[in-house]
Amino acid sequence: MNGQVCLIPGLGVDERMFAFLPIDPALQQTVIKWVTPLPQEKLEHYAARLLPQVPVTENLILIGVSFGGILAVELAKLLNPILVIIISSIKTCRELPWYYKPASVLRLPYLLPIQWGKYLYPLQNFLFGVTSTTSQKLLRQMIREMSIPFVRWALTQIAGWQNLTLIPNLVHFHGTQDKLFPIRYLRNFTPILDGGHLMVVTQGAYLSKLIDEKIHSI
Repeated sequence: MNGQVCLIPGLGVDERMFAFLPIDPALQQTVIKWVTPLPQEKLEHYAARLLPQVPVTENLILIGVSFGGILAVELAKLLNPILVIIISSIKTCRELPWYYKPASVLRLPYLLPIQWGKYLYPLQNFLFGVTSTTSQKLLRQMIREMSIPFVRWALTQIAGWQNLTLIPNLVHFHGTQDKLFPIRYLRNFTPILDGGHLMVVTQGAYLSKLIDEKIHSI
């Protein structure tokens, strides 16, 4: 099919994440670039400010990873995509682990020294499920380049997300070893055996195959 794919990366990272996800090159692809959040801005409003980057087409496909998957859900409410694919993410606030919610109420992302996490390499590797030298190097580089104000805002928004809307035509791929969004809190998803939170990098070729099959089936 002829379609326009809009790729939404994870929290604070960029198009490098998708270098490991070689989906059908015949599909036109656009990668969303993060913009600076406004003070106290909510996800719904932030998603609306990303709209100018989204191609205008009848065959729009949204693919979001982690925080990008949450934004894909919010964008889908404003658009009419023929398909939404989220990876290592959640569909509604009901899938958010219970222990995230106190972080929003207490505004922990603004109180804790998050910048220290940039240098806790073993913890990064564990949480994101990366083992190879290539994936570890990429993860360190992307985390070092993250904007701490953006990370604080995004973590607060994730923890306080209130969405209950189920998006039609949504496909959810999720790793069985995801530490950040554990599968025990999820419903209606396609499990990826041994996949960690960064499986878009570690299992990108396999995910690409699944994504291409899904796109070409519609």
